Amino acid sequence: MRITDEFVIPARHGRAFVVRRGQVFRIFPMEDGQVGDCVFYNAADHREWFHVGQSWAINGILGTGTSKSFRHFYSKPPRENVMMTVLEDTYANHWGNMGGRCSSRLYQLRDKIAGGHRSCQDNLTEALASHGLTGDDVMDVFNVFMNVDLHADGSFKIKPTTVTKKDYIELRAEMDILAAVSACPADTSPTNGGQCRPLGIRIYEGGS
Repeated sequence: MRITDEFVIPARHGRAFVVRRGQVFRIFPMEDGQVGDCVFYNAADHREWFHVGQSWAINGILGTGTSKSFRHFYSKPPRENVMMTVLEDTYANHWGNMGGRCSSRLYQLRDKIAGGHRSCQDNLTEALASHGLTGDDVMDVFNVFMNVDLHADGSFKIKPTTVTKKDYIELRAEMDILAAVSACPADTSPTNGGQCRPLGIRIYEGGS
């Protein structure tokens, strides 16, 4: 496939970009041990966006995925269209059933940090501003490369990601997609192993 664009999302920041229908894009760590928070919208109609719950449920029902990795990314009801198809996923250990992200409020509640700490909510809000979206429009997040144990009692435990710079997830856009990705700034939890690093994005023309 021919590379049409590639760029680096700096550690602790985010970026929005458009992927046209039929194009393929790859998300990958520039260094070992970095997770990302991603949101996806129909580029032509921002009311249609990726829905974590429906994606987890439909993939589970159809036998095409689990909470850790699924093949199809579906939009929210009532549309429930396939927005993206996973072509390759070398890591296949994501937090695909939660939809949340770090925020100023989360840092305040968990870490007693009153303000000033960057968050994925802030990063995604800033990245999407040029597309006319606000923080209230940041919907379900796909927590790429995030390593979380789910327990039988319904609880969970966040663990340091084991993703390496050789890993990636590659997705084909089934419609024009507005994507925003945050290189998660979490350094007060095990998420990134205590250190924040950049993420890479590569967009290809065409796909299988």
